[in-house]
Amino acid sequence: MLETLRQRRYLGLFGVMLVVATICLLAGTWQISRFDWKHRTNHELRSNNGDQPASVSAAMGPANAPTATGLTLQFRHVAATGHYLPGHQVLVRGQTVNGDVGYLVLTPFQTDSGVLLIVRGFVPQTATATVTPTVPAAPSSTVTITGRMQPAETKADKFGKLPSTQVESINPADQAARIGQPVWNGYAELLDGQPGSTGMTVIPAPDLSNPAGGADEPQHAAYVVQWYLFAGLALAMPFVLAAAERRRDGPTPTQPTRTTDTAAAGSPQAGRKKAATRKEAKASLDDRLAGKA
Repeated sequence: MLETLRQRRYLGLFGVMLVVATICLLAGTWQISRFDWKHRTNHELRSNNGDQPASVSAAMGPANAPTATGLTLQFRHVAATGHYLPGHQVLVRGQTVNGDVGYLVLTPFQTDSGVLLIVRGFVPQTATATVTPTVPAAPSSTVTITGRMQPAETKADKFGKLPSTQVESINPADQAARIGQPVWNGYAELLDGQPGSTGMTVIPAPDLSNPAGGADEPQHAAYVVQWYLFAGLALAMPFVLAAAERRRDGPTPTQPTRTTDTAAAGSPQAGRKKAATRKEAKASLDDRLAGKA
């Protein structure tokens, strides 16, 4: 086995398989970090969704804080008291809820600490995207609402470049520039039965089986095992091939009977026996010719 493995072609193969095994080990280690991230993120999102509602100021901090983000507070339930700003209401186009294509009704909500963007609900598209549907009006009085936080988007909303009051994204920076007041860097989806949701489809609650999305946690664990197994197979490959080659090129088993017969045929005794037999046959032939037979 060692003689075979010392051959140049096997040394080259071992080098290649070592590189392959290293890549597989790195991929498996990366999957461990992915599994840990997915587990922590899923746990945080489930915890956010299960916590008791907090005031938006306590959850998000000051509305004008440049470091405020809604990403870590996704699914967190927040409560706010104030009034809607229907004059700055927009419809977010290209959205799908329960299989229907339509618009999110986004209405800014004025509080004492700043403006919170509120998705009051969903309305389906009834004609082409150039036709803006009519939506139920928001309450004009002071109300207290509870919503589920979602992270803000950074893509420009293209307000004014689309039909009527349609936009392409929920961008708090663009909204703040139009409203002229600090806007929290995130938005909230109204829960069912909240003031302002009447007459529209309520945004469904998130699926908490794998809220972070992508591959499930067990799938990441399976990837870890898979990559490490590939690394082991790569390292074993030269040994497996060398063993197979030795079995293929090994000596043919001897046949004792045939060898013994061949050896006996070539021995001195066999030669003398053959010579005596020939002499006897010649003497018998001479006797017959002489009339003695």
